[in-house]
Amino acid sequence: MPVSGNGRCYREIRSARFPLGFPDRTDLTVIEAFDEAWLLIEHSPSGAALVGVAEDYDDARAWLAEQPHGPA
Repeated sequence: MPVSGNGRCYREIRSARFPLGFPDRTDLTVIEAFDEAWLLIEHSPSGAALVGVAEDYDDARAWLAEQPHGPA
């Protein structure tokens, strides 16, 4: 997982089926990714951590929009 080199904390979601990104940009690939779970990843200056899995895209987007808890 990428590490923020500028000391920034942020959240990211990735397809559990294609965690390194889509192998291509065909409609079928995108549909297949949306059928699977989504990885919930938090980045901090010390690295990245997998903090959960969402069962659908809407839940993953809701988590992404939430304000992280704790110090910024």
